[in-house]
Amino acid sequence: MKATLYMQGKKDPVAVLDEVTIVTMQDNHKASPLRITYKAQRLNAGKTMLELHRDEKLTLKFEDGRNASVLLQHSSLDMKGNAVGVLRVLDGLAS
Repeated sequence: MKATLYMQGKKDPVAVLDEVTIVTMQDNHKASPLRITYKAQRLNAGKTMLELHRDEKLTLKFEDGRNASVLLQHSSLDMKGNAVGVLRVLDGLAS
């Protein structure tokens, strides 16, 4: 599934995520058990460096119409140069 990441209050996307997977944590993550793993060829769609805004809420919009408020929890590069990482879902998924 694909998704687009926006900063709150902005209409232009910060990142276009090529592959996203929703993961539910089962152990001690009671406050926010949902995580979203992502893979993107180009993480920063505009001039905003996403890594510099880790403490700001972001809005993730899925291609199927759902959305979620998220925080960037981890970001890295894989062996092929793709951006990979984890987003923490704050309030659950909304339709």
